[in-house]
Amino acid sequence: MKFALLTLLMFFTISQSAFGQTCYVAVSPEDTLICPGAPVQITAIANLIPNGQSFNFNGGALPSGWIAVGGNTFSTPCAPSLTGDPYYWASTASAGTYPGITTAAFDVSCGGAIIFDMLYAIQSSNMPCEGPDLANEGVELQYSTTGGAPWIPIVYYSPGGYELPSNPNTSATVATTAGTPYTTWNTFTVPIPAAAMTTSTMFRWTQSENSGTCCDNWGLENIIINSSGTPCGSATVNWSNGLTDTNTFIVNPMVNDTLIASVYDSLGVYQCESIPIIITVHPDDMTYNLIDTIFASCPNDSLPAEVLNIQGGTMPYSFNWSTGGSNSMEMLSTGPNQQGTINYSVDISDDCGYIHPETVVMVTNQTLSIDSVFSYPTSACDTNGAAVAYPISGITDDLNQPFFNWSGPGQGGSISYDGTSTLPILSSGWYYFTVTDDVCTATDSVYVGMNNPPIANFSASATSGCSPVNVTFTNNSENTTNYYWDFNNGNAYNVSDLDNQYQTFTNTSTVMLIASTDPNCADTTYVTVNVAPCGCTDPNATNYNPNATQDDGSCVFPIPTASAPNVITPNGDGVNDVFELTVTNSTEIELIILNRWGNVVYKSVEANPVWDGKTPNGTDANGGTYFFRYTIFAATEDLNIEGQGFLELIR
Repeated sequence: MKFALLTLLMFFTISQSAFGQTCYVAVSPEDTLICPGAPVQITAIANLIPNGQSFNFNGGALPSGWIAVGGNTFSTPCAPSLTGDPYYWASTASAGTYPGITTAAFDVSCGGAIIFDMLYAIQSSNMPCEGPDLANEGVELQYSTTGGAPWIPIVYYSPGGYELPSNPNTSATVATTAGTPYTTWNTFTVPIPAAAMTTSTMFRWTQSENSGTCCDNWGLENIIINSSGTPCGSATVNWSNGLTDTNTFIVNPMVNDTLIASVYDSLGVYQCESIPIIITVHPDDMTYNLIDTIFASCPNDSLPAEVLNIQGGTMPYSFNWSTGGSNSMEMLSTGPNQQGTINYSVDISDDCGYIHPETVVMVTNQTLSIDSVFSYPTSACDTNGAAVAYPISGITDDLNQPFFNWSGPGQGGSISYDGTSTLPILSSGWYYFTVTDDVCTATDSVYVGMNNPPIANFSASATSGCSPVNVTFTNNSENTTNYYWDFNNGNAYNVSDLDNQYQTFTNTSTVMLIASTDPNCADTTYVTVNVAPCGCTDPNATNYNPNATQDDGSCVFPIPTASAPNVITPNGDGVNDVFELTVTNSTEIELIILNRWGNVVYKSVEANPVWDGKTPNGTDANGGTYFFRYTIFAATEDLNIEGQGFLELIR
């Protein structure tokens, strides 16, 4: 919801009816100055208050049944009240006795509101007009439905200028300065909480902390216990826009409107009406200046367009350019074309949503041009290309001689204007020509190509193997006519065709091919043929060849053998004290020994496992017959052998 002015006003009317009651109506519009169609909630609080529920201190005393603690001043010791009458002023509280005022009990079972005027003194002013300066020295509005014990907080007015649910009881320092919501007389309307809606409810305003008789003063005036009493709903509100019997509604005015609430009793008798509420709708009165056409001499440039002298409307203003910009000034591109127009749009909006679409036309007209550029290709083996630019036309201004510039991979720099511009002795690549006069710049480019270079390329049917290695070489060279082969095996010669070449190698050799069109334009490539001595490279084999660098799969490995004792006598005499196998040609042995019940008493996989007659927990095994089995691992898995048997343990 967008508003030009946010304010909360409370308009109320109190009048005396002929039926011994006071007619009360308070109306609060959320906004009095709005954007078209913005929602405005209108709320009316209307009651026919029985006489005796509206109080002031004009007589210089408390109403009957009310109690004041601390200050008992009923005059105008500080700022005048809203009505200019005497008010209650909490000014004489002693240290430890905190000021406050308590009402009599009222029937508020129908709900309603507590309405009162309140003022805080300004901090550091002279006594008795010195204001609170700590966070816990504000005033708390409370209620009690049990005659005063307990008191339940409704709202706490912090000296900092804001409302809290209750006193925070913190002594943080605040500044109660002039101009805050509480240092000028204001009218406060507080809805009666649901828990407080009984037939005997008391209210009080209390200050639970202050600095003694010198300080922290405040005042109350014009207190209204705004409750209809019994019966409930005795007031009906009708509105000047035709709505009847409603207290709250929302309007969305598109034009200015005025609303008045009229109050009737339950018999339909008119009682009073509210002050007129005027709702003003912002008009669409925004004005501004914006140039509509921009003239440019050169492409690929940017020129500013700006919305100026904005007046009227509702701030803040917003700008939506078709370029994506959101500021009042936008840099607009002339585009890549030397002649043409580009339309740019901008929506100028105010905060109420009024939109003013505008168009800015960018007109580009460049006369400077480069008539033509072309190139001569370079040789693949020599730098002899060239780039040429024809004369320049349409010079915008000739006060200064145009500046020419070439740039590219071959060379770059500037040359004097002589009607033509030529760069000789160029390598292949893109070259860029720029001419600049007093206003604009024109550019063009040209590619200097290269004649196809010689490419030496060949493949080998094999690039490694055991001596001797027979290889077929296939010549895949391009753009060439002469070929020099050097096989690095004692053979080298020139040929003039792409025929295959056949060679045998007994040693590692790097083969070179030079392919050319002439002696000054050639290309060279290489392929290495690796020749290795082959044989059995496994030291465990019977035919191991220590000179071989590549295994040819000829290794022969011995078959392992194994024998085992059939008795051990672990008595420490050095004879048959342990059980071990006698093995040849093994890499590792797995030995497992089990007792007569099939339990494993020993298991090991190692080069030479040995059982000393102990159990796994280290105790001596009982004498008797044991079963053993083993696996002898050879150099290859197919040569592994297994065996088993019985042994006698004698102790």
